[in-house]
Parts: sequence; structure tokens; C-alpha cells
Amino acid sequence: MKPLLVYLHGLNSSSQSLKAIQTTEYVKKSALDLELWIPDLPIFPSDIVQCLQNCVSPSINQRDIYIIGSSLGGFLGTWLQSWLIEQGHEQKLRLVLVNPAVVPHERFDDYLGPQKNFHTGEEWVMTEGYVEQLVQLEVNKLPAPHDMLLLAQTGDETLDYRQAVHKYQLCRAIVQEGGSHGFDDFEKMLPEIFEFLTSV
Repeated sequence: MKPLLVYLHGLNSSSQSLKAIQTTEYVKKSALDLELWIPDLPIFPSDIVQCLQNCVSPSINQRDIYIIGSSLGGFLGTWLQSWLIEQGHEQKLRLVLVNPAVVPHERFDDYLGPQKNFHTGEEWVMTEGYVEQLVQLEVNKLPAPHDMLLLAQTGDETLDYRQAVHKYQLCRAIVQEGGSHGFDDFEKMLPEIFEFLTSV
């Protein structure tokens, strides 16, 4: 089976985010032989877990799995990689983190209340229950740091890049000066991202 690539967007984002579109275009342009899955993630973490488990479980030990996670998607990707290892996946399992959220549940007190998706316009309310669900997904000890690549920009206006550098200190990391939370010039990093994901 061809490898599965899962792209996980961030909070209040969607499959139509710029980086998701750039990833899709790169896969097509490069004629990469893989299956790309960019889900519009449910709002609540418990529903996200159910969605990911249902869709990724059939691939366990059937094919290589690659994950790209942006912002909150990086936090979720860290959980997904760890969960797949717990399920016994022994084929290639690589994760790329793009300006990842490290401890989002520690910051979300500022976000409690009404929310609106940037792309879909969907409105919802962030509750304490949402934050509690995130806490359950935190991975304290990374099970496979050698299979993780951190991309961070110091100009991230939403998250402190130093938290990511510390959390993923045993992983390969590319830290760029300046930039933004959206990760400026992400498309220029795609060749290096895919070299990491697909290398032996």
C-alpha cells in the first residue's frame, strides 16, 4: 500500500488553510506516490480522537504513515504518533511539527467563550470541558524523537517558540529567525519536509 500522509490543521482552521493547500499542490506537482488525507477536524478533542482513530486504524502495520501538524495540529500529531506506537505500528512513522502548540491547555483560559472558524465561519463555544479533553492528550515523554522534525519561527506571535524547542529538544529541529505563527514561506520548506518523511 502507498504511504498515508495526514495533515492536521490548527485551532479554528480547516483543510483550506494556506499550508494545507500548499502541501496538496506540492504532492500533486511532485507526483508523489502517497495518499494525502487532510480532514476538517471536529471541534472537540474527544471527537478529533475518534475521527483520527477511525480513519488511521486500518493503516496500522499496513503501510508507512506520515503526519504534518500545524499549531494545535502539532499537539494532536504528537498524540497521534504516540497512540500509533502504542497500537504496535512498526512501519515507518514520521511526524513534522510546524510552530506546534506544546501545552495549549495552559493558554486556553484566554480563549474560553465564543469562537469562530477562520475558514468556515462556524461558531462554537470553548468550555472548560474542551480544555480538560486536551489535557488528556498531552504526551509527556516522546516515544520516538528520532522520527520527529520541528519547524519553528522565532517571530511566532501566538506561541512561544522556546516551549517547542524545549519540548522537542531530542528531535531534529529547524529554527528560523523572524517569521510568524503561520510559518512564513512554508512552501520553501516542503522539499526538506518530504525528504525527512520519506527517507530510509
